[in-house]
Amino acid sequence: MAATAKPLDLHSEENEILLNPRWPQADYQALYQLARQTQESLQLQGHVWIATSGSTANSISATKLVALSKKALIASASAVNRHLQSHAQDVWTQVLPHFHVGGLGVEIRAALSGAKVVPALKDGRWDVHHFYQTLINEKCTLSALVPTQVYDLVAQNYRCPSDLRAIVVGGGAFEMDLYQKARALGWPVLPSYGMSETASQIATASLASLKQSENFPEMGLLSHAKARLNEEGYLEVWAESLFSLYAQNTPEGPRHWSPRQDDGWFTTEDRGQVVDGNLKIEGRSKDYIKIGGEGTNVARLRSVLESCALQLNPDWPVKITVLDMPSDRLGAEIQAVSMLSEADTQKVLHLYAEKVLPFEKVRKIYYMSEIPRSDLGKILWAELRRKL
Repeated sequence: MAATAKPLDLHSEENEILLNPRWPQADYQALYQLARQTQESLQLQGHVWIATSGSTANSISATKLVALSKKALIASASAVNRHLQSHAQDVWTQVLPHFHVGGLGVEIRAALSGAKVVPALKDGRWDVHHFYQTLINEKCTLSALVPTQVYDLVAQNYRCPSDLRAIVVGGGAFEMDLYQKARALGWPVLPSYGMSETASQIATASLASLKQSENFPEMGLLSHAKARLNEEGYLEVWAESLFSLYAQNTPEGPRHWSPRQDDGWFTTEDRGQVVDGNLKIEGRSKDYIKIGGEGTNVARLRSVLESCALQLNPDWPVKITVLDMPSDRLGAEIQAVSMLSEADTQKVLHLYAEKVLPFEKVRKIYYMSEIPRSDLGKILWAELRRKL
């Protein structure tokens, strides 16, 4: 049951363990054994183990695993197919990993609808030029990307091929500036919200939203999901695609648990709003900090910075970011990490400073040759903090 690129048997009671084959062998084995021992002790059947993004884990071996039933995966894929009006004549491009819910979801959607799946990685890695040529050569109609990959398409000034009718964009914050630039080039991008725990997206912009390109579209809940806010303002979700349990290696030893409430709802770390069946995500709880007694949202500050970088150069947003760091005087402060030259960094930060409050300005800059990221382009914050 090791990680494999073979299609899942969706109707088998066998379990599958899908992990990143590029992980160091010791970490891979630690997580594989965690999943195997947990499923044996619980007599779990018909489940697939997937790692969460790992962006906040202190080490790869401490990455949290989620167990998704095959019924949950089918429910998610069926809902997405209905939302995209997918059919057997569709051609999906596949550039997301098989061991991630985004990539696995594409494969299951195609299996259910009868659509074709075309691999579009080059030597197992993302290459924007190869992806673009694959779209053209294979007359692809559907795709799923993360914002970083949309950045690359915009940076190359590529115009969307005529056959492509929808791209689901998830796995990270999708900013207004990038959305508008992508739409201006004809890319049919549909912002979405989801997580490993829900087996992919539970809210996605509608196909009708592609009739306009100026306003950021609303993300409507899909047919298999519900959402509400609790008294603390956190988003709670219920879905046919919700995971069964977590498993994690901790300093105290392996553990597993189910955080779902008695009524089946799951409390996320996200704050937001639910308005007329649409989700408005405002950020994760850990992104809300206080600087000298003043509250701010670090995720929002990153969005401002990315917009400034994109305004100056389409290639810059993935090369600079901000994060909160401890401060003896202020409690916390905003610092920047940049792969750009000092001059280009200052250009971005000057524009950023004009758009934020004084206490939100950058107080220290680190220059790095590479910002650590996951396979999906998400910044690995724990690893980045260790490097700093």
